[in-house]
Amino acid sequence: MKKGLVLAVLVSFVFLTLGLFVFHASRASAQSQATYVGIDKCKGCHPSETKDFESRKFSKAWSVLVMRGKDKDAECLKCHATGYGQPGGFVSDEVTPQLKYKQCEACHGPGSLHANNPGDAAVKAGMKSYVKDNDVCIKCHVCMKTHKTSDF
Repeated sequence: MKKGLVLAVLVSFVFLTLGLFVFHASRASAQSQATYVGIDKCKGCHPSETKDFESRKFSKAWSVLVMRGKDKDAECLKCHATGYGQPGGFVSDEVTPQLKYKQCEACHGPGSLHANNPGDAAVKAGMKSYVKDNDVCIKCHVCMKTHKTSDF
């Protein structure tokens, strides 16, 4: 009897773990197929988040890059432009002006799937977890040391 119970618990655990892995993998896979759309697509449905974003210093950092002639510097663009170095991300002010400066998708990942189907719970979950799943914060905040040691 105990062997049967242990086996049942073990099998349940394996299926639960496998199910969680498949759910997470499918959510990540769906998010990786998304493309960048820019903040203008986000504004209509997320006005309070947009207002909060626009009140923050980093939302205005693009003009500082331009003023200092750093708007083509890859080291700066990876933190000051949305999706720089990523498929469909920022290329230049001339090619992808809708993605200059740090925007929603810089932290939440490409938003086309969400913009095209805002009610899709899996896509929403993928955008919410994108920050943690991809260590997004540290990718820019580790560079803040650069700001302190250079002539910024």
